[in-house]
Amino acid sequence: MPDSPGAIWAATERVTPAAALSSHFEQDPPETRAGPIAVAVSGGSDSLGLLYALRDWARAQADPPPLVAVTVDHGLRPAAADEALRVSAICIPLGIPHDILRWDGWDGRGNLQDQARRARYRLIGDWARQGGIEHVALGHTRDDNIETFLMGLGRGAGLDGLSGMRRRFSRDGVQFHRPLLNTTRDALRTLLTSHGQDWIDDPSNADTRFERVRLRRALAALDLPLDQVALSIDNLNATRRDLGRELDARIGGLCQMHGPDLLIPRNTFAALSAEFRRRTLNAALRLISGADYPPRARQLARLLEASAGDAATLHGCVITTSADWLRIAREPAAVAGHFVDHQGLWDGRWQVRQGEPAPQTPEIRALDVEGLRQCGDLWRDTGVPRASLAASPALWEGETLLSAACVPGAGRMPDAWQWQDRSGLQRFRRLLLSH
Repeated sequence: MPDSPGAIWAATERVTPAAALSSHFEQDPPETRAGPIAVAVSGGSDSLGLLYALRDWARAQADPPPLVAVTVDHGLRPAAADEALRVSAICIPLGIPHDILRWDGWDGRGNLQDQARRARYRLIGDWARQGGIEHVALGHTRDDNIETFLMGLGRGAGLDGLSGMRRRFSRDGVQFHRPLLNTTRDALRTLLTSHGQDWIDDPSNADTRFERVRLRRALAALDLPLDQVALSIDNLNATRRDLGRELDARIGGLCQMHGPDLLIPRNTFAALSAEFRRRTLNAALRLISGADYPPRARQLARLLEASAGDAATLHGCVITTSADWLRIAREPAAVAGHFVDHQGLWDGRWQVRQGEPAPQTPEIRALDVEGLRQCGDLWRDTGVPRASLAASPALWEGETLLSAACVPGAGRMPDAWQWQDRSGLQRFRRLLLSH
């Protein structure tokens, strides 16, 4: 669900955690609020404050959602394991179940914070899906939002990079929430103090090797009017939302799904402004690739400047044109060799519901050339290009095709399994709105 005007408080208002949570979650339709809400808790003041605020908010609901908590131990400091156990101890008297996830993927190379962040989302997303949890709340505050804005400003970011953090976003079928973006860190610490709860100060928050830490110190020294900075973020975010609505009104309802591919009406696309074409193609590439991040801006600009009749590849997708349509399809090479077991999420988009038992544990992988062969002529009946179907998912038992997501009737057990594509037109239009 895109950000709604009702979710935006005046930046100069001091929004309490309770008011922020009510504003955020009560916008969602009741059916989207069914089931538990998970809280990602590190033990710091922001995430612990969110935990207590959510506990208080849930108690006030007529039909309170169950709460669960999760902590990721990145294994980067000797004290991290003990801190995760401390969060478990905090959760016990609150009556909130708590799980600890561990990451051991750091090899000492690359951007540590970026890799740790990606691992954190991946681990929490996998954990949530396995537990049937659709909603995860994050403790980012107004302080984080301002820091992110200023970091983008220093990198020459455009409107999207300067519009603040997303209040809601989806990764691999899990909805993440940032309900406290208009609440200050000090407000959360006041809440914790009122409950007699202390918090953990992560020493990395004082490590000046990290850009955010250096920026935080510079902000304190500059004594900027942060209320006014927050107001600028809200104004830019409102402009971004208006652009998204206008773009969706112009093209969102005219696009179609054709098997696994997205079709965009060519003439309508060509008539859009350069910025709207960029936003449309950006959303389309994210949809079909299943990626939670956009393509690189320079590569996207080059693609938009290329001849309209030429096929091109970008972001793991193939873009082709016909007389009437721009087709965005998955690139077969991008999914080659990728597989998950039958309970997993394949390529960030596809899941299959358990069907009849198979002698072996089936796995999801690309249909590929061998799968097309086992489909016989059924694949031709779909009207979907052969290359698109080759990159679409199929359920395999060894080398035997059980079911093909986009070829009805194909495989040894075609009716025993139900496929679900977490992308589709609804998600495409959400991406247009929240680009």
